[in-house]
Amino acid sequence: MTEPLPIDSESEQVRDVYAYFGLALYWAQCLEQSIFQHLLFVEHFPKATATYKSAEQWAEDFDEYEERELSQTMGKLIRRLGEAGQPTEEIKRLLGHALVKRNWLAHGYFPDRAIQFTLSSGRESMIAELEAIRDLFRECANKLDDLTLPIAEKAGLTKDRLTVVEAEMLAEYAKSHTEA
Repeated sequence: MTEPLPIDSESEQVRDVYAYFGLALYWAQCLEQSIFQHLLFVEHFPKATATYKSAEQWAEDFDEYEERELSQTMGKLIRRLGEAGQPTEEIKRLLGHALVKRNWLAHGYFPDRAIQFTLSSGRESMIAELEAIRDLFRECANKLDDLTLPIAEKAGLTKDRLTVVEAEMLAEYAKSHTEA
């Protein structure tokens, strides 16, 4: 196995821009999951609980709901939150800003930053900008999660139960990836 070539400072900075871009989009996806989870507890579970007949039907309904909702755009999910009457004015404002930033990242960031990307100072600026966008997504997700947690706890998803569910999911993942 050959040793990797040393990376020069320009290549390192270019790599860092891509890494921060990826991290910002990761947090955009985390925010989408937070929106979905909030809708799950304020919209789906109350309806599903009222019509509960069997564990199999519950799982099937959940899978259908998840597939349908996660195929929606972030904008549609945010609109649904508003229709459910859930987010505060602060969160509505943050979500609106986050949606604009998310769409720009996904569809226009690199074309808009093509010149800056060729310059060291431009790449530095891009990294700072991407950190700020990541922080916006993280702030929105955290604020929305803060609204969701009390609703989830009332539905029976306590912190202790969540810890158990997370451990079960990790064990299942580990099992499925060691058998392959």
